[in-house]
Amino acid sequence: MSEWERRPKNATPAMAQREIEDERGRTWVGSISSGTLRGGESHAEVIFVCVDQPSELKRVTRLDIPVEDADVRWLTMEEDEVLDAFRRSEPA
Repeated sequence: MSEWERRPKNATPAMAQREIEDERGRTWVGSISSGTLRGGESHAEVIFVCVDQPSELKRVTRLDIPVEDADVRWLTMEEDEVLDAFRRSEPA
């Protein structure tokens, strides 16, 4: 049996979003969340959704920052850092 414990509310990132434009001129919205893969409680992920082409596959990337700091860090990242995160993302 596994030991499962809910993360405290103050350690869960708020849904923070950033909008970017890729090299092809498409608009994407990146939303921060806690990680979904094994060990996800220790890192954050960003899910990117294309606004202009809803049929475009969603993209996901891991951010090596603590989950409890992820929302604030995501909102304060420089634009080039956000674009780098997008470029590292993979189809979800």
